[in-house]
Amino acid sequence: MNKTVVILSLTTAAFAASTAYLAADKFLGNTGGPGGSPLAAEGQSIYAPQRQQAATQLAEAGQTGLPDAAAAPASRSIRPEDSAQAPVAPAKQGAETDGSALFARQFLARYDDSVQRAAMLDESRTAIRRQYARLKEQLKLGEATFEQLVTLLAEESLQWQEHFSRCAVDPRCDPKDPSRRNANIDRSQEYLAVLGPDDVEAFNQFRGSIGERDQVIQLRGRLPDSNFLPEAQAERLIEVLAEERKLYHDESTQRGATLSGWGTQLGVLFYSQDSSSVAQQVAEAAQYSQRMRARAASVLTPAQLAAYVQMQDELLAQLAAYLRPPARKGSSTAARAT
Repeated sequence: MNKTVVILSLTTAAFAASTAYLAADKFLGNTGGPGGSPLAAEGQSIYAPQRQQAATQLAEAGQTGLPDAAAAPASRSIRPEDSAQAPVAPAKQGAETDGSALFARQFLARYDDSVQRAAMLDESRTAIRRQYARLKEQLKLGEATFEQLVTLLAEESLQWQEHFSRCAVDPRCDPKDPSRRNANIDRSQEYLAVLGPDDVEAFNQFRGSIGERDQVIQLRGRLPDSNFLPEAQAERLIEVLAEERKLYHDESTQRGATLSGWGTQLGVLFYSQDSSSVAQQVAEAAQYSQRMRARAASVLTPAQLAAYVQMQDELLAQLAAYLRPPARKGSSTAARAT
């Protein structure tokens, strides 16, 4: 099988397993997750396997990713803590027109059926096995231990997705309510029991860079064989991108800014939640993107960097389109335009 095909296959699986935070910007934004997932990682925010775990940590720590979730929408709003995370929308919109609520209802319909929930768990396990294959190699984990870890991550992912989804479909639920930050979904002691104190630290570090890892997988899939990104170079890129994300988050925290994060499989962009206009949000996201490009330039060759820059350009365009959605027929905006 062609190297590029393999990489793209892994990318698809990793993205499908991405997380609940991918689901909806408004709902993930201010809920918090247990430490241990990407979200929770530094200060508990949210990024994937998160220490932050779930969306909450991401936003605060500057990481990006919740435990994998099965098949979430392509775009997501996340909090920075773990790399990102803070919702863009200030309040819920109509249940019938809100894509987040629609995804949540579809998720819960499967989750509340015991047979389908078992299938969802298997789907999540499959994606996580691929997403964490590199960690298995790094820690030299045996099959039994690795499967225990995969199951814990899959179960945690579904728990977080349920947590967010229940709120998304409940008009009385405020995702920004501080009481929702502790969802009692903390598998940290179970991870410790499975991996031990030495390996659990490496696991947390790996988990905290899941967003960057998924982004680098996308990049590798775009590069021709002549500009292939070797494993060592890819790991260095992941490291510097994660460092820059955390630095940006720390600097924003010192300024007293609350960050919002939005992204797709191409990466995550951050901007101040207090931005007064869409133009300002896009401008701040562009500034963040420039920082990431500068760090990537320190690791990539000119040809590789060009592919990374293209990804960032596409991500910014997607964000702008998301923040400036076309007016729907029948809306006051559309009426004025006619």
